[in-house]
Amino acid sequence: MEQRLAEVPRSRLRTAKVIRIVAEYPVGGKSSFGLQPLYFNLSRVQASIGHDVHVIAKRSPGQPSLENYAGVTVHRVDFPFNLQAIASLRKLVDLGAPTIIHTHSTSGYFLTAAKRTFAAPLVSHVHGTTYSAATPAVLSFGTIRNEYSKWGVTTSFLREKALWSAADRIAAVSTSVQSDLISRYGIDKAKIRLVFNGVDATLFRPDPAPDFPEKKELEGKKVVLYVGHFGLRKGIPILIRSMKMVSKEVPNAVLVCIGGVPSWLPKGDYWSHLNALIKENDLDGKVLLLDGKANEELPAYYSASDVFVLPSYYEAFPKVLIEAMACEKPVVTCNLGGTRDSVEDGVNGTLVDYANPNQLADAIIAILEDEGMASRMGKAGRERVLRDFTWQAVSERVESVYGEVLTI
Repeated sequence: MEQRLAEVPRSRLRTAKVIRIVAEYPVGGKSSFGLQPLYFNLSRVQASIGHDVHVIAKRSPGQPSLENYAGVTVHRVDFPFNLQAIASLRKLVDLGAPTIIHTHSTSGYFLTAAKRTFAAPLVSHVHGTTYSAATPAVLSFGTIRNEYSKWGVTTSFLREKALWSAADRIAAVSTSVQSDLISRYGIDKAKIRLVFNGVDATLFRPDPAPDFPEKKELEGKKVVLYVGHFGLRKGIPILIRSMKMVSKEVPNAVLVCIGGVPSWLPKGDYWSHLNALIKENDLDGKVLLLDGKANEELPAYYSASDVFVLPSYYEAFPKVLIEAMACEKPVVTCNLGGTRDSVEDGVNGTLVDYANPNQLADAIIAILEDEGMASRMGKAGRERVLRDFTWQAVSERVESVYGEVLTI
């Protein structure tokens, strides 16, 4: 069932100083992975409407300690992050003007104890929870086993609960995250607001003539696309198994997986397991495994595909789904977590059960064999993006939250 947000009040929020605390912020606006596009685009839009936007982030080697880009002032601090960040924050909080501290995930955890020393309300943006309806889980593939550490989950849970409980308002990126906050973290529903993620619909849009290095390899093919890291939670082995069935019905179908193996997995072993699975399922030449691509390169791959597939065990609110939708592509994903906030089954995509290669294959085949349905789903997807998932729409939701905390 499609989740629709209530209309945002149209009264304009007075100009405020916004201090955003994040782990990593892109240099020169060049987002590369994870939540960087969200941090940058939300900050950029807020600056464009008149807010004085500052970002406190970790400084990696070679990065400038101070940067002003797109109207946003970025303060990058060295190790130890918490101590350096709190010192930077003290300099930035303006007692003479409305100021809002906006944290993301658990960056800004130090505010749990120090919040009362700052004369500014705190908004915590929750992009996912350690303890959720999807926890605990044991995932395995070949000789690789991924399971939750009870100590690790407990430690993260306590950090998250402490920060989010201290916040004046919480921006939850999906209804599943909102549910976890209430039922598992004991957060008062009255201070949680739903703020979906966004996408740059001017960057992610249909491209009638996409160009990318592997273009010749895909000419004359029906392209099934996956974008995201190759970690166990993402379900790449399940997708590869489903492609054996897809290729029997659609002989010219190929699977392109973009993202590569994250640093916390044994890359050599993982690639060998994936390649062995491809060979085992007689898919040589039908599966292309690629490392990650820059954000600006992805629209070409989306536009060259016929269907986008995300077979994950759990997602809080996957930005790749709305990126594909913005490029007018039908999507297939699992009926778990935050996927249901963007995908309406049978309208802009298909929802399937997790770890069911047969069902996944059937959904992919149905779209590949019915170009009319694929086109209708793609157009419906972009319409949904333009209505609910632009950065302007996200900014308006956040503005509403800011308006609340400034009147507390």
